[in-house]
Amino acid sequence: MTTEILTGTPAADGIGIGRIVTYRRRAPSAERPPLQAGEIEPELRRFRDAVEVTRRRIATARATTAERAGQREAAIFDAQSLFLDDPAFVGEIERAIGERHARAESAIETVTASVESMFAALDDDYLRARADDARDVASQLLQSLDGGEATTAIDLPTEAIIVADELFPSDTTRMDISRLAGIATERGSTTAHVAILARALGIPTVVGVAGLLRRAVDGQVAILDGDAGQLILSPDDNALAAAGERMALASAERERLATDRDLPAVTLDGERVELRANIGTPAEAAVALARGAEGIGLFRTEFLFVDQPALPDEEAQYTAYRNVAKVMGERPVIIRTLDAGGDKPLPGISNGGPAEMNPFLGVRGLRLSLAHPDPFRTQLRALLRAATAGNIWIMFPMVATVGDVHAARRFVDDVAGELASEGIPHRDDTPLGIMIEVPSAAIAIDLLIREVDFVSIGTNDLVQYTLAVDRTNPALAAQYPAFDVAVLRLIHDVLATARAAGKHAGICGEMAGDPVAIPLLIGLGARKLSMGSARLDAARQLIRMTDSTDARRDAEARLGRKT
Repeated sequence: MTTEILTGTPAADGIGIGRIVTYRRRAPSAERPPLQAGEIEPELRRFRDAVEVTRRRIATARATTAERAGQREAAIFDAQSLFLDDPAFVGEIERAIGERHARAESAIETVTASVESMFAALDDDYLRARADDARDVASQLLQSLDGGEATTAIDLPTEAIIVADELFPSDTTRMDISRLAGIATERGSTTAHVAILARALGIPTVVGVAGLLRRAVDGQVAILDGDAGQLILSPDDNALAAAGERMALASAERERLATDRDLPAVTLDGERVELRANIGTPAEAAVALARGAEGIGLFRTEFLFVDQPALPDEEAQYTAYRNVAKVMGERPVIIRTLDAGGDKPLPGISNGGPAEMNPFLGVRGLRLSLAHPDPFRTQLRALLRAATAGNIWIMFPMVATVGDVHAARRFVDDVAGELASEGIPHRDDTPLGIMIEVPSAAIAIDLLIREVDFVSIGTNDLVQYTLAVDRTNPALAAQYPAFDVAVLRLIHDVLATARAAGKHAGICGEMAGDPVAIPLLIGLGARKLSMGSARLDAARQLIRMTDSTDARRDAEARLGRKT
């Protein structure tokens, strides 16, 4: 057969050689007639029984993953369990059965599609990927309704390369990992839980491969390149030999990196750099810790809001924040308050006016929170309470002026007073900080730093706003120079001012995990970097190979001035 190269998005690094095994999920159910009056209660009981069966199966999947990869990685199944306790998911399915007389299968599929659409509308890869968890739970519910054995092992040949439309964490727990050479899917994202699990288990994975199921054939020899994001079908002998050599080298490198995971990230000339992780759900905290994260540099809280027809209550938020704090122990956990509005609409919260002509400059981030006092107070109450369980820091997004900080602090003070008067345990000394994402905040950093305990630079938006370039517009990608001198000067000045004031300053945008950017950021004065967990090992290795004096000289040359 002729060699064919299919391209997708790298989701878990590594390379594997094997034979194609197609995995197809359960097809959507056919249209069923509505329930008759006497069938509603039996159908509700049938669905509730399926929920309990699915709950047990998720617990089994968690236990299986704990045995394979450890308790921390197994925690990704906690997010799935939350769906089974969520009235906006299970409750909505029950309403579809009881009020609209839908069969359980149809109700599950309809509600899941609605949740998926809600996630897909968000401008955040981490949050969009949470739709995968909803689909996984829905698939297991459907199998439970049928009496199917979702926990039955999937029979695989040795060196199997699984190809599928999409794959879920519950699927991987039914596979013999020792027989897997790789995973390729037509759908999925790098932030989906199955991708996180694949990285933890060391399974090379590529997602978003267009036409995969149409072009790959069962039994076909293939190379799965998780580094390049390629699936090479029917490779020739030279390609197979080269892949084999890369596999041997990669194996040796992984062993070395794992050995170095407990070593500090220190430059050749002794400068210590603290590495933290960015996460989007509580389950990801355990994965970050397993990867050697020294704390959480950015915990996005939007996951609590996106799949809800109503806003999450204080207890739901408190539980999520407390769980992350408990996982990380004494390590700092920087939790960003709700960053929504404008280009990130959320159900239950709106800016109260007509559609904004320019949402990137509209009511978003802290502005939206200040405009909706009740949800903001609820989130702050949950955060201050959860802070008693660990080392939580609170960070406000999209701060543009000193007045923004004063307004946010007033809310915190009021909420702390409420909790104290109610006799509810909380921390009223929780560190408060801001994200530096807009030029006004970077320029006025000498004033802002007096009002906060820490700052964190969000390079994604800072580049966008500084250069007036829409970072999501493909037509302008070439005009998105993250290393432009104006951006670098702002980053340097923020870091230098914070350092002079004795305040913590970190970087949590994409640049923090970019191998090209890391030495430059060190040269600019960065000593705290936060990135996706998968990038921590490589970042640690790079830092240990970097001389900060050389990096500073390079930074000075790029800035056109002394650092």
